[in-house]
Amino acid sequence: MTYTDCEHAISVRVEFHSEKWIRIYSTFVVKYSWCFLLLGLIICFALGLSAVLLRDLPDFNDPTKGFVPRGKNTLTSKLFVLERVKNELDKQMLAAKVVDNKKVSSSLNINKEEEEDEDADYDDNLNESYLLEDLRNSLDSCAFLSSDQNKCLTNKQVYELLHNQSDLIRFSKTIEQQMNKPHEQICTSIDLNRHYEVYFESSNKSIPNLLTINNLLSLCKKQNNLLKLFQLDSTCHYTLPQMISYFSNKSNCSELNENDITYFIYRMQRCHQLYNTGLIRLAGLKRYRFKPIELFEYDSCFRYNFTFLTLEYLLDKTFLTTNETRYTAMWFLKPKKPKKSLNGSEIHTANSAYDLFIKHFYRNPKFDDGWTRISALNLLDIRISTAMKQIRADMFFVILAISLIVGVTIIYLRSITVALMTNVCVVFSFACAYFTYKIALGIDLFPYINLMATFILIGISCDNVFVIFDAWYSEKLDIYNQARLQNRSIEFYGKLTKQQEQQYHRDRDNTSNGIRKKLTIKNNHEQDGNQLEDNENNEQEEDEEYFDRIKNPDLIRMMKVNDEQMIQMMGGLLRHAAASVFVTSFTTTAAFFTNMITRIAYVQLFGLFMGFCILFNFLMNITMIVSFVIVYEKFCEPLSARLGLFNHFPSLFDKVLSTLTRLSHVIFAVYIPRLIIKLRYLMIIIFFIFGIIGLIIVFYHPKLSPPKSRRYQFFQLTHPFERFEYQMRDQFLSYINEDKENVTNPLLIFIFGIEDTDLIHPFYPEDGKINQNKQNLIYNKNIDFYDPNILRWFDIFLKDLNRSDLFINVQQTYSQWLTIVSLLLIICLCLGQLLRGFVTSTKEKSLPLNDQEFFVPSTRNQTILAMERLFNLFKGSNKFQSANDMTRGNENYRIGFLPDSKTQEIRAFLFTVNMNVTFNSYAVQDVYYNKLQTYFQKRLEQLRLSEGPNGHVYKQVKHGWFVSPQFLFYDLMREVIRGTYTSLIFSMLFAFVVLLLTSGNVIITIYAMLTIVFIIADTVAIFVLCGWELNILETIIIIMSVGLSVDFTVHYGVAYIKADWKKNETYIKRSSKSLHLLNNNHKEKFEIDKTIIDNEHSNKKETLFQRIKKQHQYGNIQRFRRIKNSLIRVGSAVFIAGFTSFLAGLSMAPSKLTSFSQMGFFLMLIMFISWLFATWFFLPLLSFIGPIDKFGDIPLGKLCRCSKLSSSTVIQSVSINDNEENIHEEQSLKNEIN
Repeated sequence: MTYTDCEHAISVRVEFHSEKWIRIYSTFVVKYSWCFLLLGLIICFALGLSAVLLRDLPDFNDPTKGFVPRGKNTLTSKLFVLERVKNELDKQMLAAKVVDNKKVSSSLNINKEEEEDEDADYDDNLNESYLLEDLRNSLDSCAFLSSDQNKCLTNKQVYELLHNQSDLIRFSKTIEQQMNKPHEQICTSIDLNRHYEVYFESSNKSIPNLLTINNLLSLCKKQNNLLKLFQLDSTCHYTLPQMISYFSNKSNCSELNENDITYFIYRMQRCHQLYNTGLIRLAGLKRYRFKPIELFEYDSCFRYNFTFLTLEYLLDKTFLTTNETRYTAMWFLKPKKPKKSLNGSEIHTANSAYDLFIKHFYRNPKFDDGWTRISALNLLDIRISTAMKQIRADMFFVILAISLIVGVTIIYLRSITVALMTNVCVVFSFACAYFTYKIALGIDLFPYINLMATFILIGISCDNVFVIFDAWYSEKLDIYNQARLQNRSIEFYGKLTKQQEQQYHRDRDNTSNGIRKKLTIKNNHEQDGNQLEDNENNEQEEDEEYFDRIKNPDLIRMMKVNDEQMIQMMGGLLRHAAASVFVTSFTTTAAFFTNMITRIAYVQLFGLFMGFCILFNFLMNITMIVSFVIVYEKFCEPLSARLGLFNHFPSLFDKVLSTLTRLSHVIFAVYIPRLIIKLRYLMIIIFFIFGIIGLIIVFYHPKLSPPKSRRYQFFQLTHPFERFEYQMRDQFLSYINEDKENVTNPLLIFIFGIEDTDLIHPFYPEDGKINQNKQNLIYNKNIDFYDPNILRWFDIFLKDLNRSDLFINVQQTYSQWLTIVSLLLIICLCLGQLLRGFVTSTKEKSLPLNDQEFFVPSTRNQTILAMERLFNLFKGSNKFQSANDMTRGNENYRIGFLPDSKTQEIRAFLFTVNMNVTFNSYAVQDVYYNKLQTYFQKRLEQLRLSEGPNGHVYKQVKHGWFVSPQFLFYDLMREVIRGTYTSLIFSMLFAFVVLLLTSGNVIITIYAMLTIVFIIADTVAIFVLCGWELNILETIIIIMSVGLSVDFTVHYGVAYIKADWKKNETYIKRSSKSLHLLNNNHKEKFEIDKTIIDNEHSNKKETLFQRIKKQHQYGNIQRFRRIKNSLIRVGSAVFIAGFTSFLAGLSMAPSKLTSFSQMGFFLMLIMFISWLFATWFFLPLLSFIGPIDKFGDIPLGKLCRCSKLSSSTVIQSVSINDNEENIHEEQSLKNEIN
């Protein structure tokens, strides 16, 4: 048996079995359509209802859940472990902390008494000569000695920066009373923690400076209004008019004048140089060890911290250089104790602040009086909670999207029932996916971005439904054409209109005229052979164009079909439409499921839920929708035809619908194929260039990069909350310095004795059933902190840290280490040479590494005894920064020990150092973190080599690890980048495999993947040019683009492969045989074979290029017909599907939430670019060098075992069946004509 015979036999067998199952399923659907449809609806309704009743509805109050990477080898998981270490420490040291709190409270009372003593002499006459004398006596003393620095400015240097002049400031009794609030703090400081912040700007853009008398008086009035609005008369507030009046010793800001403004600017500029040294900020935050001399305490630059508060909180950053301010802030501090309103509800909460925002600030112009207006807001940090409340309001856009889809479906398919059924499938797909998500998998964490699945699902569902119905009507059109060409009568569901009757008679007349014309051409033996062939081709093209033009939707839909014809039509629908729907659904699902590769629960859960939605939608399409097609054909079409529903519409409406339908058919069946064929070379070049440009933009310049800011945008940038987050925070020095301090020399924590394993599942962070049997921490049982060798290595490691350029302030950590170990030696009476190595603060003067200089207790038992006696000391040093504490922390405690809660043995050792770096970008963080990894691994490797094969210290400390709270953003961006590219690669590979297996053609698959790559590249390139950065939402969008960009290309590709490009030609030949146009005898066949042999001999005389050109031209006939057939079958459906998805995106665009609006913009863009490339690049590519016949098909013959297959029987049976079919059809044609 030859290879060709084997391949043919296998293909026949596969086709036979596939046709058999398609026939069985088609018969089942046609006969039991109602049962199938109702059963599916009942099951979906039951699943959705059970999910809603058995589980709580999603809670979107905290959208940050799942927003961080979590899993093995992620830095964020290490921070969660560190958080549990801190909780364990707090639990064990609770008793000690109570004692400490008493001491702290007593010290606070002393401080308060000191402050009251300070406040008591506010009215005393200051003796300036006495203060200057005090200055002369202490010129070389430190003015403000920082708690974390050894250097300071002397009193002499500070006085010189003040131009050797003092400016002692005094305040009236009224001002003193305003500053001292009962039961509240003295109004001399602000913390950046949940207060009412209102930012103002000038209403007149030509005069942006707020330091004018009119603007300040305007702000003064608004200050009083806001005090009443917020009900904060009893708490501190800080405003620019108030501060200017204080500096002029006025208690009421309405009394301000021009001189007060001038005097205020003078006093601020007098402190300019001193502020640049950082001393005013140091004094304002009280980060000094000793109080300054009294001269500086009463100076205007330091008195009450007014200068510090004004420069950092009330004036923007441009004031010191321009003496002007474009923006100002009003701070109204939240009371320390909760308060209630007259109706009993608690005020100054997130809910009350939201109500104030909606009622008084949201689209309310009352704070714009023509002079000043509100620029931004920050009310108790309710930005995130407000965004979650906005989600409920934005669900209106889902209704808008559904309404638009219904309208488009009515216009395209002229059926309200189909439109409603499409949306029912969308709802039930969401419900079934929600059941699987909540009940089957038991996942409670439901990110708010999952709600976007409705918009995406609407577009995908419409795409599938339109393709299915177009395939159904295409099959119905084939039956209509077959009956017309066979001259059989056609029955209709209802009475035809006059226009439809004219169309029907035109079709029959055109058929008979076309056949007679072919008879005339065939019988004209005087024409030249080549001319005869050209005429036949031209006539054949005219016949095919007419077959396209007769696609009258109303006429075809009204044609009556029986059950047998429905089974035939359903088989064709499953062969063409089901294959396309399968590929698009599974590639899109795979693209979403590849989100699971990432380690960010937010992205994983969205991909998981969206994948389930698409899978269930696919199942509904091949079950419920195909059943609905039969129900619609059996009941809705006859009812509509008999009642003439569309005939009752106004004539103008009917004409518009008919015109749109005919225009759509002419465009996709005539003009677009012509343009693709004639301009194929130009289209390929243009879109290929666009694709290359997109790749350059994405990967070379300016390329997709991680975000520069750690902030996440929830609203549009014009929203007052986002203007604060993205504009005002960069205008005021308080936030600028705070952000700078957080990223400059941040803390790094080394941990030994605890594994860095996060035991909490990221999908179930709060599920007690999942996590109840898991311990909080995993201790490393191999390490022994009482081993003298371990303590020596820690000493060596700390010394080595001090020598490295990667760290700073190691001396402070080591000094505490020295203190602890020194006390151990004293307790154990191991007196002798104590620890040295960090006597001085400079690295050059530090002692060299020498193990002989480090002394520890000689035995393990002595170490245990000493540790027990020092345990109280260890308790005092157990204060570390947690993963959620983003402040600088208490740098006085840099070493900590974690004892076992039962045995009280030391189980973990922690210490902190500062990193010698400023994390101002992701690139800097990435480089520094890699250096840290390399450094730590080298130290461990040195230890392993120095100990030899029998060393035990290395085995104990090799599980140590390090982490920093500042790694949180870096870890998020790192996982975003890794997950994006990894998921993108895997989704592309999966799409390639599915396309290859479904189409069965390598060439089609390669062209489709090239098209998809260009679509994704151009889409992302536009995002890059629009300023988008690679954040979590952008990651989801990029991964999702693979699934959404493949749809149109797959529809065209499958239609091209499965196109029956000889169908119309076969019909005409069979009809011609019945009219004796072809003499079906052996003589004519002999002449045809002889002509073919002569042509082959003439081809041998041609050159290779001529033969290739002639072969390509011959293949173009098939390519062009396949292109045309694919556009006729799915062209309009693909366009309308893309248009509906575009409308779904358009309905999301007005959303105030950035995630919704960006997703809408993405949907619009991906649909537009996908349609452009699929239609004007993929199809021209196929028309140029597309596969013909079986070229590029997967060789199934290699997969068969020829010895087990009786090919002769199969081939013989097939040939006999074909002959019998031809004889039967020819005999039926002759009988009908006779």
